[in-house]
Amino acid sequence: MRLTLTGLASQYIHMPLAPFCLKKAVDEALPRQVTTTICDLNINDAQEDLLARIMATEPDVLGVCLYVWNRQCAASLLRRVKALRPEMTVIVGGPEATFSVQETLAEMPADYLLRGAGEESLPALLHCLMDGGDAAEVPGCCFRRAEGLHIAPPAPAPAPRADLYDEGWHASLAGRMAYVETSRGCPFSCAFCLSGSECSRAVRFMPQEEALALLIRLGKSGCDTVKIIDRTFNCHRERTHFLLQGLMDARARGEIGEVCYHMEVAADLFDDDALALLAQAPAGLFQMEAGLQSFHAPTLEACDRRTDMARLTDRLTRLIAPGNIHLHIDLIAGLPQEDFSTFGRSFNQAFALQPHQLQLGFLKCIHGSRLRREDWGQRFSPDPPYEVLSTPWLTYGELRRLHNAAEAVEKIHNSGRFALAEALALRETGLSPFDLYLLLGERMARRQGRWSLDALTAMVFDALRSLSVPEDSLKDAMILDRLAADNTGYLPPVLQHADPSAVKKAARAVREARPEVRHPRVALLSDGRTAAALWTQKHPVTQRGEVVFY
Repeated sequence: MRLTLTGLASQYIHMPLAPFCLKKAVDEALPRQVTTTICDLNINDAQEDLLARIMATEPDVLGVCLYVWNRQCAASLLRRVKALRPEMTVIVGGPEATFSVQETLAEMPADYLLRGAGEESLPALLHCLMDGGDAAEVPGCCFRRAEGLHIAPPAPAPAPRADLYDEGWHASLAGRMAYVETSRGCPFSCAFCLSGSECSRAVRFMPQEEALALLIRLGKSGCDTVKIIDRTFNCHRERTHFLLQGLMDARARGEIGEVCYHMEVAADLFDDDALALLAQAPAGLFQMEAGLQSFHAPTLEACDRRTDMARLTDRLTRLIAPGNIHLHIDLIAGLPQEDFSTFGRSFNQAFALQPHQLQLGFLKCIHGSRLRREDWGQRFSPDPPYEVLSTPWLTYGELRRLHNAAEAVEKIHNSGRFALAEALALRETGLSPFDLYLLLGERMARRQGRWSLDALTAMVFDALRSLSVPEDSLKDAMILDRLAADNTGYLPPVLQHADPSAVKKAARAVREARPEVRHPRVALLSDGRTAAALWTQKHPVTQRGEVVFY
């Protein structure tokens, strides 16, 4: 039997992990009976190309892992597959399949749907297909019968294993971001997340020594980022300390280079010892994503978020303070009990923590979450990713305003390219961060299409000047921002105010002061100072270079 597996990634830089887990399980259970091929597909490619690449593997059985980002693409692709090869057996699995059996089998021409983890169920189903067994005995297996659907409970997930990341996985990585899991499941029951469902609650850990050896090995694989996809990396205190200390020791020994380990954490779970340890970490070694979701107590209660917000704020402040860890904080708009005003307060409180990235996300009523199962007055898109359109507390129009603000936050704050201009604007105008980004979002929404950096710079300059930010101070701040983000010395037209001959004279003066610098990148400020970007590398956390003055 020839089996083809695909995860239909959302971007080329992403390499889905599930097909490799399934291939390992099939290779071990049926080494001589089944030949397994992983087909590396991307939803951004044309359907005709996706179909051709699958058919080139000549499968008898096709397995597709379904997620919110690929569900529509997969449905269209499978209809083409069945039109061309109706005899091919199609098996679907993954989160979207697990929590929407009836909808998935109605929408897609799949022969079988596997709920839960597939390491046990996929080999068992393939064995049934070859030997004529009863698929109803396969854990998690769902399929159509004359009398209706046979629906099985989700199959349990085993603990992740390190030998999954073998030569085949490394060959497929090809410089992309390395995704790795050292635990499965989540101890929390957040109402907006499918990880809060009963079948995802039990946490299963890879042995910590095995996990550390794997993370070090992946850190030497040549990729820039190792993304640990554990739902809550720090849910086990002693294990977390062991892994963090082990990675720091590996960097100190020179065993791993400038790789960054990205992890999702519950910041309130860090104790004082963990914070003290993290304060000593090399800059850029760790990148953390901490989901706040909201500061509004009734909203957190409605979502089953049992969080001591004072402790959480303290832990986040202490994580950010040393400046060595890139911290990403999430807020979700559209949650129960959260209106426009309370969301604005949550935004301002999160912004005050000074995270390197503040993601303003929107509730997705995903299959498997309690907020989808229950009717609490929400209206959401019937198509993936099932984003909320209105709630009893937020109108559609208010959500659109928040979408515009989110775009401005992403392009302006999260890019790190306008840090000094942003701080100046908040100081000079007295606006709250939320009000400032509502205004910038509205400005950005007036223009359709992509933003070039120069066009974005001009828009920010005009918008902040219209708020009575002093022009000279604003131009100086934006010039320094530009030099810190780009050491070519190029300034867009809106920031070019000095006489070119004066700039050349200033550059000669810098060369005389720093003869080792052959081509200094300089700009003149309104007070007559020369600013120079002499850096060759950006800071690993802020992604900004140092600007010096002459």
